[in-house]
Amino acid sequence: MRDRWLLTGCGVVAAQLLAPASAERFVDTISAGMAALAILCAARTIRLTPPVGVPDRWRWQAGGVAWSLWAAQWLANAAQDSLFAGNQLLAKALSEARLAVLVIALVPLAAKGDDRRLRWLDALFALAFALLMTLLSWPDLFDTEPHGPDKTFLYLGYVAMAVFAGLSVLGQPARPLRRMSWALFVTLATYALVGISSRELIEHGLLGMDAPVFAYGDLPFLAYLYLIGRPPPGDGPEDVAEPGHRLLLLARLVPLVLTILIVALAFIVAYTMRDAALIAGIVALAILIAYAARTALTEALHHQRRQAAFVREQARAAGLTDLMHELRSPLGAIALNASILRRAGEGVPGAERAAVAIESGCMTISRLLDDVLALERLEAGLTPATLARHDIAMLVREVVAMLGAEAEEYGVTLKAHTVALNGSVDAAAFQRILLNLVNNALRFTPRGGRIDVALSRADGAYQVTVADTGVGLPAEVRAQLFRRFSTVSRPLNGRRGSGLGLAISHALARSMGGTITVDPPAPAGTTFRVVIPAR
Repeated sequence: MRDRWLLTGCGVVAAQLLAPASAERFVDTISAGMAALAILCAARTIRLTPPVGVPDRWRWQAGGVAWSLWAAQWLANAAQDSLFAGNQLLAKALSEARLAVLVIALVPLAAKGDDRRLRWLDALFALAFALLMTLLSWPDLFDTEPHGPDKTFLYLGYVAMAVFAGLSVLGQPARPLRRMSWALFVTLATYALVGISSRELIEHGLLGMDAPVFAYGDLPFLAYLYLIGRPPPGDGPEDVAEPGHRLLLLARLVPLVLTILIVALAFIVAYTMRDAALIAGIVALAILIAYAARTALTEALHHQRRQAAFVREQARAAGLTDLMHELRSPLGAIALNASILRRAGEGVPGAERAAVAIESGCMTISRLLDDVLALERLEAGLTPATLARHDIAMLVREVVAMLGAEAEEYGVTLKAHTVALNGSVDAAAFQRILLNLVNNALRFTPRGGRIDVALSRADGAYQVTVADTGVGLPAEVRAQLFRRFSTVSRPLNGRRGSGLGLAISHALARSMGGTITVDPPAPAGTTFRVVIPAR
C-alpha cells in the first residue's frame, strides 16, 4: 500500500504523545520521535532513488544523505542531556552538514546537459548560499556552548531554505527530480512555519517545551512522506514536454530570484554580524558578477541554439526543395506520355478514360508538391514578403471574380464588400490567402448558401473576413486548424483538399506581420478573419 509510510509516521507521532513522562529522564521523546520520522523519510527517499544511469540520480542520493543527517541531528538532541551533558556541539555540526547536503540536492539551476560554464557558475551560487546560511545559523560559529538558533536564523534562515527549495521546483524540468524538490519545498516551508510559530508561542508562555502539542513539529516530516510518492501539482504525463517559452522564462527568472535571495542574505549577515560583514560583502559582489556572467552566457547560448536550428531548418527546406524538383521531371514525363496515350487511344474503349485519370492524378500530385514546397520555404524564412502599395479593395474583388464561376456552378452566392483602401501588402501572398479561404468556404457551403468577403480598416490594420453559411467546424478540428494536413470530413462540393491550404495561409499572414484566426462557433457557418498591419 502506497500510504504505509505515512501510516507508520502517524504511528511514531502517536508513540510520542503516549510516551510516559518518566522516559524524559533518559531521552527527549519529542526529539527521538522526530529522529524516527527523519529515518523514515531517509528510507523512503532511498527507496525512490532512480536506478543507475538516470540523470540527476545523485540529487536523490544527496536527499537521502540529508535526511540521514537530520535523523542523526535529532538523535543527538534526544540524548544530549544524558550522554553529552547538555552540550549541543554534535547536533550543531550535524545540522550544518545536513544544511550543506540539502543545498547540493536542491541546486535549482545546474542540470545534466547544460553548458559546463553554466554548471560552474551554478556551483558558485550554491556555495555562496551555503556559506551565508552557515554564517547566519550560528552567530558564534565556534562557541562550544551554543544556546540554539537565534531569531535571525529561525525567521530568515528557515524561510530562505524554503525559497531555495521553491526555486529548485521551478528550475528543474525533469519530473522525477521535481517531485523530490516539491516534497522538500513543502517540508521546509512547513518546517519554517512550525519553527517560527512554536518559538513565538513558547516565548509568550502559550506553549511549554514539554507540552504534548509540541509534537505538531512532526507535520513537516509527515508532509514529506505523503508528497514524495506523488507528482507535484501541474505535472502532466512523463512524455509531455514543458512548453519552450515556459522553460525560457524560468531559465531567466530563477537565477534572478536566487541572486536577490543571496544578496539579501549577505546584507542580513553583514548587519547582524559585524565581524562577517567583509565576507558577506565579497559574497554579494561575487554573486552579482556571476549573475551578470550567467545572463550573458545564457543569452549567447540561446542565440547559438536558435541560429543552429535556423541553419538546420534551412538545410532541410533546401533538401526538400531539391527533392521536389527531382520529382517534377518524372511527373512531367508521366503527364506528357498520358497526353500522348489519350490522343493515340481515341476510339479505343477505356484507353482515353485511363489516360485522363493519369493526367488528373499527375496534376493533383503536382499541386500537392507545390503546396508542400511553398510551405517549407515559408517556414524556413526563404520566402520573405514583398511589400508594395496596392489597391487592396481591387485585390479582394479580383479573387471574388476568379471564383465567381465556380460559386455559380455550386449554387452558392459569392459577394465582395469593400471600401476604398490602399496600403502596403504582398499582393500575391494576400490573394493566395483569400483564394484558400474562399475555396474552403465553397467546398463546405451547400447549394443556396452564401459567402461574404468583407474588407475594412480598424485599429491600424487591414481586416478581411470570409464568412459562409456552411456546415461549420467541429470543435476537434478548430484545435488543430492551421496545422499541416489538417482536414475535415468529405466536402459538399468539389474534391477534398490537401490539408495544407490553411497552414500556408497562416504562414503567409505571418510573413506580412499579420494573423489569421477563426471566429467562435456560430449557429451556422464559419468566419475566418485575416488582419494585416497597416503600413
